[in-house]
Amino acid sequence: MAGNSSYSSTQTITTTAAREIQVLARTKSIWITVALLLVAVVGMIGFFTWQVNKDDAADATPVAVVGVPASAFEGSGFDIREVTDRAEAEQLVRNGDVDTAIVAGPQGWEVLEDGGPSISTVSQIQGIATGYASSQALETLGITAEQYASAVPDTAVTTVDVSDGGERSPADFARLLTAFAALMVIVFTIILFAANIGSRVTAEKSSRVVELVLAAVRPMDFLAGKILGNVIFGFALTALIIGVGAAALAASGLTESIDFDWGILPIMLLAWLLAMLFFGALYAAAGSMVQRTEDLQSTQAPILFLLIGSMYIPLFGWMNTSAAWMQALSWIPPFSIFTAPITYAAGDLTLAQLLGSFALAAAATAAVVWVAARIYRNSILNNGRKMSWRQAITA
Repeated sequence: MAGNSSYSSTQTITTTAAREIQVLARTKSIWITVALLLVAVVGMIGFFTWQVNKDDAADATPVAVVGVPASAFEGSGFDIREVTDRAEAEQLVRNGDVDTAIVAGPQGWEVLEDGGPSISTVSQIQGIATGYASSQALETLGITAEQYASAVPDTAVTTVDVSDGGERSPADFARLLTAFAALMVIVFTIILFAANIGSRVTAEKSSRVVELVLAAVRPMDFLAGKILGNVIFGFALTALIIGVGAAALAASGLTESIDFDWGILPIMLLAWLLAMLFFGALYAAAGSMVQRTEDLQSTQAPILFLLIGSMYIPLFGWMNTSAAWMQALSWIPPFSIFTAPITYAAGDLTLAQLLGSFALAAAATAAVVWVAARIYRNSILNNGRKMSWRQAITA
């Protein structure tokens, strides 16, 4: 019994947590959701990889040239075939052996195609011709390309944001992109596992199993074990999904062109823990307030609205983290749990400020867990009418 001197809170919590993990591991819907998330993550990475590499993978366009060395077209994507005269080049085009022929003469370059060249092809060839003409002119003047480049002043055009946020560095943007990708995964798993706590509590209450359990253990120990089991299992699967995504990125080669910052991932996982404890405790309280699963939606609705608001703020504001409203919400729990890491990743929150925001969120989470425990204790054995939030707190 709970009053027995040999009773151990630690044993109750660990046994309950282990039981929760066993139940979760046998729940098909969870594995289906995780599998879909894995497919979505890997699929998106594969799609972006294909988009980046499709131009490189395409076959080079065959082009015949007269009077121009093949070296002038290096890196252009053309498969160059040097021929002797215009007649031969034109015949190759007519026969379909090449798509385009370029003939250099005193009046410039002629571009031959069966039916006329496209605007994009002409523009590309015009750029090559300009570059080739410049190199020839420099050679005639006895000036190397390096000497010319050193003599030309820097005319690069850059944009500078003079607002309070300033210019975002490439490192900040890479970290922001990594954090945003992790946030998308975290949001789905929080919804999955936090809501599962509430449904499990209601199912046990509806079947009257909880009455037998609480005759032998303390309600708070039992609740702590349920939350702990879901946190451990959910954290492991969330880390797995993010890890698979990181491995897929490394294998795709996208990290060569986009410098993803993996150092932000532990911060995102810490945010997951805070959010899971915050919303998991609320969902447990909501589940204890009803007798039937059919009534669960009504008590969970306020939590769902709060969770949706918390996740939509950074989703909509991740490219505008210097705005006053994003800065303010980076300090207000539970919105700050998701918003502060994004603001930090963008370079608009220092590490000290991030830790301060997390400290406030941890304090708010502890308060929510205390309130949820009070509601659970007051409501779990109530088999009468559905209780409201106010009734459950004040009972």
